[in-house]
Amino acid sequence: MPDTSRSTASGALPVHPVETRLHRPLKADADTSAQSDVNAHIVLGICVAMGFTTLLDQAIFALAVPRLRDGLHASASQLQLIISVYSVSFGVALVPAGRLGDIIGRRSLFLLGLAMFAGFSVLGGLAWNAETVIAARLLQGLGAGIINTQVLGLIQDLFQGVNRARALGRYASAGGMSGAVGPLLGGLVLAWAPPDLGWRLLFLINVPFGAVVFFLALRHLPQSRPQPGRFSLDTGGLALLSFTTLALMSATLIGDGGLLSARAYLAAAMAGVLLFVCWEAHYQRRGGTPILARGLVRSPGYVLGTTVAMFQFAAGLTLGIVSTLFFLDGLRIGPLLFAGLSVSSALGMLASSTRSWRFVSRFGRPGVAAVIAVYAALIALEGVAILVLPVSGILLAYPAIGLLQGVTSGLIHAPNQVMTLAEAGEGEGRGLAAGFLQLSQRLACSIGMSLGAAIFLARLTQGAGLAAYRSAFIAALALVLVLSSGALLAALADMLRRRLAVRRDEARYEDPDRTMALLGNTLGGNADG
Repeated sequence: MPDTSRSTASGALPVHPVETRLHRPLKADADTSAQSDVNAHIVLGICVAMGFTTLLDQAIFALAVPRLRDGLHASASQLQLIISVYSVSFGVALVPAGRLGDIIGRRSLFLLGLAMFAGFSVLGGLAWNAETVIAARLLQGLGAGIINTQVLGLIQDLFQGVNRARALGRYASAGGMSGAVGPLLGGLVLAWAPPDLGWRLLFLINVPFGAVVFFLALRHLPQSRPQPGRFSLDTGGLALLSFTTLALMSATLIGDGGLLSARAYLAAAMAGVLLFVCWEAHYQRRGGTPILARGLVRSPGYVLGTTVAMFQFAAGLTLGIVSTLFFLDGLRIGPLLFAGLSVSSALGMLASSTRSWRFVSRFGRPGVAAVIAVYAALIALEGVAILVLPVSGILLAYPAIGLLQGVTSGLIHAPNQVMTLAEAGEGEGRGLAAGFLQLSQRLACSIGMSLGAAIFLARLTQGAGLAAYRSAFIAALALVLVLSSGALLAALADMLRRRLAVRRDEARYEDPDRTMALLGNTLGGNADG
């Protein structure tokens, strides 16, 4: 049910004064509650539709990469940037957009981000060189980042408890829907259109979807009143974090893409991290609201949950782009066939994410940790299949393994998000907490995809055979396995932390002497006050 106590900020139906409500019929109260519930679910439907639109772009774009590379004669380093720059700009937009959403409301920012996302899709479709595509993807990412943090803020404003978990599960199901529809739609377009036209049409597909969602959002998203208070935007922290991410990405570029050596970029990234930490402390002492808010840093559950999201999200998207390159370039199968092979993963994620709220309610962090372990085992199983099976065996094994990977992914992302944001508390602002969570996982994703593509492409030469592609895929898959293992370690650490906290609470109240001492201290403090 919507939380009407914050209706002024979120734009839900207004809460009437007590004296007015006393004179209203009970039926009117019931009608107001029902209408508020309907409005919340209309907004949720728009959020799911928007998630579907932006994720459809990602699902389709992966298929377009080989054709785009050939059509624009993109170098290996340009291809890495085309693959990963979207996630960088997406992440950079999240924190300021989340902060602005908390202060001025979410509707205007939602519409602005959607206009940017659809508009710069047109630029990508009309691109005349690789640099134009890189710019289009960067600006698309900014628009998508602005949208995404408003979506998460709206869900947190309108839903509480189990209803919030259910709403986030439905939003996560947009990934499964787009993963099922996107590859098939993209495969059909690439199969029927001329090579240089097909990848352009895949950019332009975003426009009609975006136009429909824009109309629905303009009509149904609630208006918000600006909240009183001083606005603070940590531009210095954003600049340093973006610099650090770009330096780490530049260290992975192969060929002539990097102006400096990899060691120089890594040294710059380390300096960027140190400057970022110092700046954040300085900015908070001045009274600003930093990206890395002290309240979030001091919450172990939020930090560990964010770490899980970073590693797991990077693992999934890195696996996706490397698999696409292997099947389309290495096995030389058509985009439509690869799309058909990939549908099982999307359907598995769709089926599990819609019920993930039940999963997190019953199993909590131990359940998520167990599922991450299963996902890591499935990554290893996929590597064995690619390495030892003939092509026909790979084509049979891939959708079966993908189905299980999709099911596990659906049980990881939304539950982890629910538990992580619950640990953030109310003090730092929902938009800020959700924004930093998304920012960190998107920046990790951009580095992971760039590094994964570099590992894969660096092991291939002109005219490389299947054996070389197998070897390149296994090398990149090792990175994916490391990322998934990092997510597992963070989940286990959070699970242990929660168990220790429960045991401390139990011991506190099971020891009568300690309980009486605590009670005496509390009463004494009250008496002193």
